[in-house]
Amino acid sequence: MGYFYTQIARFFENLIIETGQHLSISIAGILFLGFPVSFSLSAYTFTILGKGGVAISLAIIAALFSSLVLGVLFSLLYRRLSSDTFVVFTLASVLAFDALLRSWDSVTGGVLGIAGVPKPAFLSSLLTLVVLEGVIAIVFLLSEYFVLKSPLGRMLQAHKEDTTLLDSLGCNSRTVGSLVIIFASFVSAVGGIVVIWRIQFLDPTLGGIPLLLPMLTISILAMRPRIRWMAIATLFVTLLPEILRFFPFPSTIIGHLRLLFYSCFLIVLVRRLSSGYTSEKRSI
Repeated sequence: MGYFYTQIARFFENLIIETGQHLSISIAGILFLGFPVSFSLSAYTFTILGKGGVAISLAIIAALFSSLVLGVLFSLLYRRLSSDTFVVFTLASVLAFDALLRSWDSVTGGVLGIAGVPKPAFLSSLLTLVVLEGVIAIVFLLSEYFVLKSPLGRMLQAHKEDTTLLDSLGCNSRTVGSLVIIFASFVSAVGGIVVIWRIQFLDPTLGGIPLLLPMLTISILAMRPRIRWMAIATLFVTLLPEILRFFPFPSTIIGHLRLLFYSCFLIVLVRRLSSGYTSEKRSI
């Protein structure tokens, strides 16, 4: 049952993180690649403060607040940079933050990471954590559902189609984009905390590119503004690499094979997308 609960937990964790990416990348058409930084910043802030003796509740608040501030900074940069420059900057921020985590041994533990991540006392079993993650995932899914049904949701879809026309209708496209970037950073921060509660260990490989690749894959698969498409794509991407376990590969290379699998799959999806893989109804 432990393996079964772990896969359910991974699905809920990916669903939580993907909620923000679905709105930003799939719906609004903003290629925001900085969410792994929010994920890692939240996870490290919580872990360092928790192991330093700070109350868990205060450590959670500090972790979420730090990522929220980071989201605001990303949104300010989005307002001032061109779309292409913003994509390059956010990708560079992922690589730069990963280098910082690996080199700042005295605080982050470097490549060796930090063991014994603190967690709330009521999360004494994996099943309890799975239930908590399920509740959080449902809350975020409902939030996205109501956003998509609101005028903001229509503005997000219009943002993807034509920002100039959206501005001409009296809606500031940069403000719309800033809001979704802040939300994406926040949900990534929540995902970072619940992931380390399950793993109980934190190192630089937990975020960064290993997180970016599967989330981008899900975002491309779930281009339609439908919650069920995102859930199905998340389940597919979460469970598909598990078939590698049934082959006699050395355990030391399984993680690298997963990254290679996601990379190849993402290349195929981008190729199909550029060939008219998806067709969407226009919102403006």
